[in-house]
Amino acid sequence: MKPVMEYTSYRIYIRDYYTERKERSGFTWRDFAKAAGYSSPVFLKLVCDSKANLSEAGIERVASAMGLVGVDLQYFRHLVAFNQEKSSAAKKKIFAEMRNIANENSFALVGEDQYDYYGSWLNPVLREMAPRLNGATPAQMAGELVFGSDAAHVKSSLKLLEKNGFLEKDEQGHYSQSNRSVTTGNLDVTSLAIREMHRQMGELGVQSLDQVPVAERDISGLTIGISETAYEKITKEIAEFRRRISSIVMEDSGEERVYRLNVQLFPLTKTLPGEEHHD
Repeated sequence: MKPVMEYTSYRIYIRDYYTERKERSGFTWRDFAKAAGYSSPVFLKLVCDSKANLSEAGIERVASAMGLVGVDLQYFRHLVAFNQEKSSAAKKKIFAEMRNIANENSFALVGEDQYDYYGSWLNPVLREMAPRLNGATPAQMAGELVFGSDAAHVKSSLKLLEKNGFLEKDEQGHYSQSNRSVTTGNLDVTSLAIREMHRQMGELGVQSLDQVPVAERDISGLTIGISETAYEKITKEIAEFRRRISSIVMEDSGEERVYRLNVQLFPLTKTLPGEEHHD
């Protein structure tokens, strides 16, 4: 099976370990649990099914049962913490430590490139903008941005886009988009960066209220009281709306500016008590 440092989910790693042992020697969940010191014969299956978590002591017992030592054990500890942590800030710190361990041992984590891409609002903007500014320097590109940035950040972003295959640069210094599509990739990893992207873009939307003329922006909102049924209908309508917008973009030619469209629907209250009916 793959080395542990190629995984971003400890649950999948444990399941793959179990599957390989089972195929070789008839290994059972009971055998696995016993080796890890658990009385419940199905506990580790529940862990793999995301119905239970590992404690700190459990991490050590399961790692020992799987024969993990040295840097593999160190990585596995971080991997469990990453998957079980709820705080986005803490998860980002743990993921950075996982990357360091993997990179120091010549491994590249699945989803690293998408994680980096979604880490800054500059990356998708420059991916769209750079091919339309033939021969422009990073400083010139920075000057075309509505929201503040500088040549150093633009240069760093362009290098990342080239390195990860989102942009290609010819001998004349002209950029073009590669055939590679931008996807969310490994959601265990990129969900962190996507949340950061939404946060950054949301902050830019607030700044646009003061920095962008009304004629060049369209920002509106509704505060509504709705049922769960209505919520589901609205989210489907939003999905259909995004598809229609994508169709308009695909049919468009001669792009003049790079825009950001934020679609947001979020609760402002907890669930309210239902109406009381009296005879």
